[in-house]
Amino acid sequence: MNTASTGALAGSSGKVGLLINRNYGLLFAGQTISLIGDQVSTYTLLLWIVTIILPGRSWAPLAISALMVAEMTPSLLVGPIAGVFVDRWNRRLTMLNMDAIRAVLMTLLLAFTGIVPLPFLAHGQISPWLQLGAIITVACLASVCAQFFGPSYIGLVAEIVPKQHRPQAVGLGQTMTSLASIIGPPLAAPLLFSVGIQWALIIDILSYVVSLLTLWAIQSPAVTPPLSTHSNMRSEFVEGLHFSFSNQVVRMLIITSCIIALGSGAFGSLYIFFVQQNLHADVKFAGFIGAFLGAGTIVGALFASKFSNSVGAKRMLYGSLMLSGLSIVVLSRLTSFTPALVIIFLFGFMLAALRVVVAPLMLKETPTNMIGRVVSVMNPMTTIVILLSTPFTGYLAAVVLVNFHFHFNWLLNMTFGPIDTIFVGVGCTFFLAALYTYYAFARNKDSET
Repeated sequence: MNTASTGALAGSSGKVGLLINRNYGLLFAGQTISLIGDQVSTYTLLLWIVTIILPGRSWAPLAISALMVAEMTPSLLVGPIAGVFVDRWNRRLTMLNMDAIRAVLMTLLLAFTGIVPLPFLAHGQISPWLQLGAIITVACLASVCAQFFGPSYIGLVAEIVPKQHRPQAVGLGQTMTSLASIIGPPLAAPLLFSVGIQWALIIDILSYVVSLLTLWAIQSPAVTPPLSTHSNMRSEFVEGLHFSFSNQVVRMLIITSCIIALGSGAFGSLYIFFVQQNLHADVKFAGFIGAFLGAGTIVGALFASKFSNSVGAKRMLYGSLMLSGLSIVVLSRLTSFTPALVIIFLFGFMLAALRVVVAPLMLKETPTNMIGRVVSVMNPMTTIVILLSTPFTGYLAAVVLVNFHFHFNWLLNMTFGPIDTIFVGVGCTFFLAALYTYYAFARNKDSET
């Protein structure tokens, strides 16, 4: 990266406001609206399938599963190679193009809601099969666009935000994502049943338009740093893989991100059963778990973005890993619902702090012309971990440990069952990760000296 030009664009001098500078303020505003639109659209599509397209059909869950597979598959197949192109292309223009394509895709899907008669249908009637196929196809193609958009977003943040303010930018981005996940889903049902599926899709289309306008107004470097003239796609892809796993800090951050994904996946797949079996509460209260976890991630992201520079990103990383492990172990020992909400809030707080510091540490260690490839290694790997951890923890709880019961009398009188034993295992994994990151940073410091 051209330090001088980028520093000027990032606004490295002068007073820094809440949204850091003009460029990041535009990016934050546009992506906040876009993410809320995405959340509204995603949950409205699910309700559309279940309540309108396939009402009462026994195989409706299979259709939902097909939709989820269509959304996740591109992250595994396209994600790893998307970074090669992102590192070749201008990041801002890539984001503009991806948003434009997604707006067109949602507009095409709008036609399958019956808002206008389709000329290729004999009686203008759209069959449920055709609607379902259109939803799955659009979801898959939109996910493909997201594989290019995500790494470009990280690269653009590196271009427009000074290095010392990147934790604040990432923290604000994490807050933005958490708020969108809280605001968007509750709006889905009222929109669908009061004004129809069309307006939910129109809101998503308009959110992409807002994102396009804000991205267009951002001033970023006009040219992406060139790659080697002798390189090709395969060699660039291999170069990205080699750097990601040979660089000690980047490799450690990838492994740490996978451990965070493992803990999140295990908790997400088992917390409802934990509420029933360990906290002895009615399952209808399980929604409070998600609310307190979401609130914790918002507060944690804001805290980490404000204090990561004073605390130190490295100390915050292994400290948050240690405290995340401690919180999940303490949670496993609780038998009352209200104290559990406090610990779940703290767990969300620590998870957010972890996510806030990973990206700035990665950007600090990664050459500018390789950011896209590193992100495109990290993201698919965390997706794989989530995909594997969810069924694996379910298998442990339902098959391997289904009859597990252990009473521990030494010092403390404790009893372990299937769910809390898995939570203790997750907590211990976080402890080991904290030690690993601490010694990885120590070894890297020794190698630099």
